[in-house]
Amino acid sequence: MQINQILVPTDFSDNAQHAVDYAVDLAKRWSAKLHLLHTPVVPTYLLMDLSYSPGPEAVTRILNDSQEALDAQAKTIADTGVELFTAIREGTVHEVIRDYAKEHDVDLVVVGTHGRTGVSKLMYGSVTERVIKTVHTPILVVPPGGHEKPPTSIVIAYDFSGPAKRAAEVARAIHGVFGGSLHLVHSYLDVWGEYTDRGAVVGEAAEKRREALRLGLQEMLEADSKEIFSTDPQNAQTHLVTGDPAGGILQIAEDVDATLICAGTTGKSGIERLLIGSVARRLLHESQVPLLLTHEGR
Repeated sequence: MQINQILVPTDFSDNAQHAVDYAVDLAKRWSAKLHLLHTPVVPTYLLMDLSYSPGPEAVTRILNDSQEALDAQAKTIADTGVELFTAIREGTVHEVIRDYAKEHDVDLVVVGTHGRTGVSKLMYGSVTERVIKTVHTPILVVPPGGHEKPPTSIVIAYDFSGPAKRAAEVARAIHGVFGGSLHLVHSYLDVWGEYTDRGAVVGEAAEKRREALRLGLQEMLEADSKEIFSTDPQNAQTHLVTGDPAGGILQIAEDVDATLICAGTTGKSGIERLLIGSVARRLLHESQVPLLLTHEGR
């Protein structure tokens, strides 16, 4: 997979600037084109049973201020050598991002987050939930401080699904330019664990099945790892975790000093339908490093 077009929606906040900095570094490494997109907010005021929107002069002033802020942000990127495009588009933010990504064949969308109370505090608030649901381009969420370290230690939450394999492919592309280590993590339910202490006969049989399950999953995980990371298998490791899935993934990330976590999503019903369910949602809430979310086929 080659990353040729990177889109960064910006609201000119410090957190958006973190995402811009991260995206600029990615664009330089990939020699990719960078798109800086702003959707101005035209406020609507509610007065009793009526609503009031600013007149043409006020809207023009908002657009002019947005253009000045966008030009200023673009100016800071000018000396990096990255090929940059800027755009201001009015409309519903997540729809603007979706449409722009389609029109320009964007390979990666990078957004910032406040990183304190999870999804509700993502840039544009709940808009990012809608972006994850409707934009099938891989989305990289950068928390505060997440832009400071390059993605040289990547953890992939892997459940053998199509979107998870897509996440691994994007991780491979990132690894191709940054190097470092790759960690494929599968979380599974230890269905036989509770039976291992149920007496000699039951316990022994349960332990055998428990070990067979673990070995089978390990074999599957290693086979997929060798296939996906065939160009650099020596830097790819596999990890099986049981118990709390999100906690296990975050613990592996801490153990290997991860600087990026990747996961897959179906995108059919928002965050709640992430393939690893509440796991990915918790990663959005609790991860201190950037999180990449992918859909199948994009």
